[in-house]
Amino acid sequence: MSTTDTALIVLAALSLAFALLAIEARRIMYAVLGLAAMLICVGLIYWLVLAPYVALFHLLVYAGAVVMLLATAVLFVGGEEFEAA
Repeated sequence: MSTTDTALIVLAALSLAFALLAIEARRIMYAVLGLAAMLICVGLIYWLVLAPYVALFHLLVYAGAVVMLLATAVLFVGGEEFEAA
């Protein structure tokens, strides 16, 4: 198993962990941070499979612009804790 394969497995596991954090977070800001970390991991996976343009686009648009838009919206609205249903 090469170093690239090991890195891909680690990034895939981290991506799943951060996605679960984004889904299960009690505070909305932690969910946004989990989403950002997951999108960064996916961008790094693209980079490792030798798709640098897709990785750059993914990191700039999704991990950059979309997450900043969500974080700004949460800060303006006032992220409160979710009530357990």
